[in-house]
Amino acid sequence: MIKQCAGLQLGAPTNRSHHMMQKLTKVFGTLCISLGLLFATLAAQAFEPTGESFPASFKMTSWTSSASGSSLTAEGVVGEGYGKVYLSYDFVSNSADRNKGNFSGNLRSINQDGVMIAATLQGIWKRNGKSVMMYTLDEFSNGDMIYAEGVIDLIEGTLNFTAFPID
Repeated sequence: MIKQCAGLQLGAPTNRSHHMMQKLTKVFGTLCISLGLLFATLAAQAFEPTGESFPASFKMTSWTSSASGSSLTAEGVVGEGYGKVYLSYDFVSNSADRNKGNFSGNLRSINQDGVMIAATLQGIWKRNGKSVMMYTLDEFSNGDMIYAEGVIDLIEGTLNFTAFPID
């Protein structure tokens, strides 16, 4: 059966057009899978910092909680010219289970030469059992900028970070 529409003849698909549609469908499917894998690979690598890094370890000196969040202070000695470092954080939860949210804070450090550095600290956190994962992006008064990932052990009272300077 052949129909006419706007001067064109339409009819049942031929073997050739059917074969062409199968090929296009296969190519389109392969393209979609390839793009999906590419985006998944890029997304997985998007949060993997690389390059120079240094450890920064601290001992918690106080922890207080209120209806609006929790506050923490800590201190430790950090290389890279920072010396004795004092931290303060304010944690706010943005979830019903109160196991994740954001934080802001401040840092003060003084090295053996008497040079003091201040920094603003900000990022996100997520608790899993006795550990709190922190992802922080910090700006220092000496011009340094650092991305760091760290873990707070709520039982041991320790904070351990890997810090990545941003050039």
